[in-house]
Amino acid sequence: MEEKELKKACLNLMETANVVYLSTIGSDGFPYTRIMSNLRNKKENPGLVKIFEQHKEDFLIFMVTSSSSAKMQQIRANPKVSVYLAVYSDIPSEFQCLMLGGEIEEVTDKHLKKQLWQDGWEMFWPGRADDPEFTVLKLIPAFAKGGYKEAPFEFKLK
Repeated sequence: MEEKELKKACLNLMETANVVYLSTIGSDGFPYTRIMSNLRNKKENPGLVKIFEQHKEDFLIFMVTSSSSAKMQQIRANPKVSVYLAVYSDIPSEFQCLMLGGEIEEVTDKHLKKQLWQDGWEMFWPGRADDPEFTVLKLIPAFAKGGYKEAPFEFKLK
């Protein structure tokens, strides 16, 4: 399969997967994986589609969390992470998975944080996008690995 077609399928997965799984490395050297909202999901976050339109080639992912969370402590100590997305199926040819790896960073741009803000999050961050606990993470992955139509793939993004 051509890389162009494969990347298109991966971008479609990123735009439709309900969640992403973020893995960080703890101070004990073990990986820690947790479920995160997929802000790139077009159906769940239609107001964010324009933000991602310019990032089809770099596979940008944004995630939100609290600044005092354990994951933030892990990220500050070691920003190397992986993100996993998948569509599960009993039919092997319909199974698709994508793992993106790279170094994640904390977004400090207040305007971007306000653009990404979603109604309903105020139950976690009462101060909304200006809440000091509201943290946006940005990953522009360096590489991708996964499986599509029963075949493994791998490509570099940087």
